[in-house]
Amino acid sequence: MSRETAGRNLKIGLFGAVLTLVGDLLIGAAKFPDGANMIEGYFAIALAMPAWRPILGGLIGFAGICLEFPGLMTIYPLIREKMPRGSRFYKISMYIYLAVGGGAVHLPCGVFMWLHKAVAEAAGEAVGYDIALKYLLYFLLPVTVVFMVFFIGASVVQFIAFIRGRTPFPKWYCVFNLLVGQVVFNAVRQLGNTALINGIGTSNKSLGAIVMFTALLLGWRKYVSDQDLAL
Repeated sequence: MSRETAGRNLKIGLFGAVLTLVGDLLIGAAKFPDGANMIEGYFAIALAMPAWRPILGGLIGFAGICLEFPGLMTIYPLIREKMPRGSRFYKISMYIYLAVGGGAVHLPCGVFMWLHKAVAEAAGEAVGYDIALKYLLYFLLPVTVVFMVFFIGASVVQFIAFIRGRTPFPKWYCVFNLLVGQVVFNAVRQLGNTALINGIGTSNKSLGAIVMFTALLLGWRKYVSDQDLAL
């Protein structure tokens, strides 16, 4: 991997993150009923929004997450020499991110909302809620747990590598991390209950990816040489 290759991969990843953001907003940018918690809110807005929104949002997000993969993999050669075990775990986690993140987590989020609406319209809200909840618990939740184990693990490895100076980037670049972005943007939910705020909360990972890829692109030529990226 050269600097040019890494830069191109980060641009692909950034484009993918923007696509994922569009998918997230289609799924989650809506006002929740007053007093509803997050899960109740998604159940409610699924009934209120047109069916095409969760379908299109799920598909666009699936494509976007797949395109994020090349950008995420640019971290691996930066830490491979100084963190061999951590870098191997990071690499495995990114392949799991590619295999599971889009098709088994993001797309099913759209399916869950579409399923709730479709069944509710055909058989009543109580049946729609029951079927969608079972889908959420039996399929989406277990896969999400597996995904999050590797997602959090890889994010921790990346954070440690940056904050301990194991990469060519300054230590403060540790803040440009998907997990950090997820926490920060999800915390925006505390500011209120509007379509914009809920859209930002739903888009916590994609917004974090946009910030991270942008920061890496801006710092690439300044901090990283081809020797740093040699495999």
